Amino acid sequence: MSKKKSNVWQYFYKTSGTVATCLLCNRNYSRRGRGTTCLRNHLKSKHPPEFLSLSGDIKYLDLVKSEISIGSPQHPTAQLELNLHETDSDPLDTEDISYSKRCDEKLALMLLNHSFEFIEGPGFVNFIRTLQPRYTIQPRSYYEKILCEDIQRKMHQHLKQQVDLLDAISLSTSLWRGDKGEGLLSLSCSGISRDFQTHRLMLKCEALNYESTSKLACCIRDLVPSLAIEVPKEKIHCVIRDEMTALPGSLPDCSVHRLQMCVRFALQSNELLQNLSSKCKQIVDHFASSKMANDHLKFIQEIRLTRDPCTLTPYDPCQWNSAFQMMSSVFRMKDALSLYCEEYSLVQIYPDEWIEIDLCSKVMQPCEETIKIWSNPSTTTSSVIPLVAALRDSLRTDVHNFVSSVTICSFARKLLEELEMKFAHITSDINFLMATYLDPRYKQAFFTEREEQLVANEVLLQLAGVPEDCNGQPPLKIIKVSSTSSQKNESKIDSILDSILTTGTTNTQQPNTSMGSQSQIKNLLYLYNSEPRIDRNMDPLIWWRSNIKYISLYGIVRKFLSAPAASVVSEGLFRKSTHLYFDMQAGLSPESASKMLLMKANFSFSNSEIN
Repeated sequence: MSKKKSNVWQYFYKTSGTVATCLLCNRNYSRRGRGTTCLRNHLKSKHPPEFLSLSGDIKYLDLVKSEISIGSPQHPTAQLELNLHETDSDPLDTEDISYSKRCDEKLALMLLNHSFEFIEGPGFVNFIRTLQPRYTIQPRSYYEKILCEDIQRKMHQHLKQQVDLLDAISLSTSLWRGDKGEGLLSLSCSGISRDFQTHRLMLKCEALNYESTSKLACCIRDLVPSLAIEVPKEKIHCVIRDEMTALPGSLPDCSVHRLQMCVRFALQSNELLQNLSSKCKQIVDHFASSKMANDHLKFIQEIRLTRDPCTLTPYDPCQWNSAFQMMSSVFRMKDALSLYCEEYSLVQIYPDEWIEIDLCSKVMQPCEETIKIWSNPSTTTSSVIPLVAALRDSLRTDVHNFVSSVTICSFARKLLEELEMKFAHITSDINFLMATYLDPRYKQAFFTEREEQLVANEVLLQLAGVPEDCNGQPPLKIIKVSSTSSQKNESKIDSILDSILTTGTTNTQQPNTSMGSQSQIKNLLYLYNSEPRIDRNMDPLIWWRSNIKYISLYGIVRKFLSAPAASVVSEGLFRKSTHLYFDMQAGLSPESASKMLLMKANFSFSNSEIN
C-alpha cells in the first residue's frame, strides 16, 4: 500500500486501490485516477467544517478560503474567519496571577473527591503537561494549605451567613465507625428560612483515626460546645443524637436508630429465628466460597427453571437488616436450591422453615419501609407519630394472623413490645406533637383529647413569645410533588397509613372564646383544624407558604418542622471519603482531613461550590 501523503486521509478509509470510504457519512467513493481531488470535493460539499481543517497546511490556506467562498457562498462556514496564523494567548504568560490562583483552587477542590496520590500520579501529571505545559503541580502541602485556610475561611463565612438566615435550627449528631478503627463524627443542622425553603448545613466534622478513638467520649461531649460558628442558644430548637452519640444511659433521639434497636432486640430474643438465620448464612457462604457451586446454581436457574438468575445476598454485620435481606434472598431461590440439594450435599431447610422465612419478610417489610422514609433528609419529625401508629397496627395484625407459626408470632409480639417501649415518649414529647399537628397532612388525626389539649396550650404559649411574621410571602399555587395516588401503592406501610387517615375523624370543636385576648388565636386554630388534610404526597411547606392567612403561625411552623426524623448523615459521607482516611495514613493530619470533610459535606448539600 502506498504511503498516504495528503491530509485528506484523516477523514477517509482506503477500502481498496480504487475505493475510499468517508468516515463521517460512511459513503464509498471511487478513486479511478488514484487521486484525492474527488475526496476533497466531497468534504467541501458535504462537510465544510472538516474541509476547513484541511487548511492546516498553510500553503493551501488561500486555496481553501477561495474554494469555500466560490463553491458555497451561502453556507454559514463561508463567513468564518480563518485566523490560523494566530494562536490564543497563554493565560499563564500574563502578569495576572488570578488565573493561576484559580487553577490552584480548582485543583485543590478536586482533592475533596480524590486522594493526593491522584494528582501525583504519572497519568495526571502527563495530562496537565499536555494541556498546559506552563502549569506546575505543587507539593501536597501547598494544596492542603489552600483548602484548609483560604477555602475554609470562605466556607466559614458562608455557613455563618446561612445560619443567620434561620430563626430556628435543629442540630443532629452522628457517628460512623469503620472496621479498622477509623470513623467520622459530625454535627449538622437544618432549618427553614422565611421563604419556607429547607436548609441543611454541616457545621462540624471530625475525622477519627486509631489514636483519636481512645478520646471518643470527649469528642462527642465537646461536639456542640466547640463549634467555630457561634449559634445563639435561643435558636437551637432541639438536638437529635444517633445511637453512637446518645448521652450515657439514654436512648438515641434518632427515630431510625430507635427502630433498628427494636428489630435487633426482637431478633436476639428469638433463638429459633437466629438458628434459621444461621442456616441461611451457611447456604450463602457455601456458594460464595465455591465458584463451581455458584455456576451450577446459575445453570439450574437459567436452564432447568428457565428464569433470570438471582444472586444470594451475603451477610454484612454493618447493615441493620442484613440478616433479613439474606434470608429473603435465600427464599427467592427456594426452587433452585431445592434442585441443587438433590445433587449435592447442602444444609437442609425444611418446609415449615421456608414458611417462616416468608412470614418473617412480611413482618419486616413495614419496618424497612419506615426506616427508608425516615432516612430521607426531607422527612421531619412530623412523620414519626403517624408511622409509629401504622407500624403498631401492622404488628398487631401480624400477631393475630401468624399465630400458627410460634417463631414468627413471638418475633412480631416482641417487636411490638419493643416499639411500644422505645417510642412511648412521642405521645408526651411536645416537639413530636407540635410537628405532627403543624403538618397539614396529619394535624390531629393521631391524637387523643389529652394530646389535642397539650398542643393547643403549647400553640398559645409559643405565640405569646413569638413576634408576628412581617415577611410573609405572596400566595402561591399548591404544587403536588411526587404524587402516586393515581397508581397502585406498593408500599405496605403507606397503605396502612392511608387507611388510618381515611377512617380517622377530624376534631372541629367550636373555639372557646372565654380567654378574651386569646380568642383570635383560637379562632385561627379552629379554622386550621376545619380545613381538610392535604394529600400525603404534597409538600407541607408549600401549603403553609400558600396560605398566608395563617401568617401568625409561621414562626412556630418553621421552628417545629425544622427537626429531621433521623440523624444519618455520617455514614454516607464516610463511605464517599475513604480516600481522605487513606491520606491520613500517608501523613494528612486529622485536623486537615476534618476541614476537608466539612467542605465536601456542604458542597454536596448545596450542590455547588462556595464562592
